[in-house]
Amino acid sequence: MAGESEDVAMLAVCPNPTIDRLVVLDELLPGTVGRARENRAYPAGKSVSAARGSRANDAAPGVLALLPVEGSAWYLETLRGEGVEVAAHSYPGRVRESIIVIEDDGRVTVLNGTGAPVDAATWDGFVDAAVARTRPGTWVVCSGSFPPGVAPSAVADLVAAVTGAGGLLALDTGPAWMPAALSGAALPALVTPNLAEAEAILAGDAAVEHTWVGEDALDRAASAALALRSRGLASAVVTAGAAGLAWASGGESGTLPGLAVDVRNPIGAGDAFMGGLVARLEQGLPFAEAVAWGMATSCAAIEQWSPGGADAARVRHHRARIG
Repeated sequence: MAGESEDVAMLAVCPNPTIDRLVVLDELLPGTVGRARENRAYPAGKSVSAARGSRANDAAPGVLALLPVEGSAWYLETLRGEGVEVAAHSYPGRVRESIIVIEDDGRVTVLNGTGAPVDAATWDGFVDAAVARTRPGTWVVCSGSFPPGVAPSAVADLVAAVTGAGGLLALDTGPAWMPAALSGAALPALVTPNLAEAEAILAGDAAVEHTWVGEDALDRAASAALALRSRGLASAVVTAGAAGLAWASGGESGTLPGLAVDVRNPIGAGDAFMGGLVARLEQGLPFAEAVAWGMATSCAAIEQWSPGGADAARVRHHRARIG
């Protein structure tokens, strides 16, 4: 386990890393033999995608990954090759893999792999490693799913541990874990679910997550952001894909409609948003301004293949478009 006593100004905690395997083809026809036009692979996990978004906003977050041993060498070498500072809290098992099928008409199908099981001692050690890296008053991002063996109560304990160390926790996880995180002894400083996740969390229902949204998505996102904020959170953002996003922070709230962009890989755009948002909050920007930078980051991320990756110049370009 590399450098676990080190701390960083901003930390991305990745509890369930994955290798994203992208398959690009003209059309997916279930039950037939097809041929991909292009295959790509990236070290991923939602917190890693968020770290990429932060890096496009003049931040250099450290990444702490709860990483199974098998497959970890390629994962770490490739991520470090991008310039990401990453440390592994290692345990037995194989790094999970996820298949993302991207069709020419824009339809995306995601098949998420299952992480290697985690026992209580391993999880406790991972939480301790995250706390050791947490500086009081700085942001800690934790995004995505949790591997088998991590109960909702353990996620609530993570929130309490990071908050107890003085960290500002930005949490984005699904309806299987978020309700426990919102009812524990401490609350995250920020949550950024997508619309399907937010509505499932508020309804107490772990529904199927779609990769599309309806025509009324922005209005629904605004209602969901206010409802989440009313649960005692300092800030909440609900992303709604191409429709845009809604936010509520303190006594203020607002929406931003989506921008038209050339889509290459939409997976990780919401994570890039979180990374850009938190990076700008870390720099002291007002919440509404930081949200605009977050949206610009997600737009830049959609334009390229790497999940959550964004070009800094394109981030600035899209920020100017938002006005």
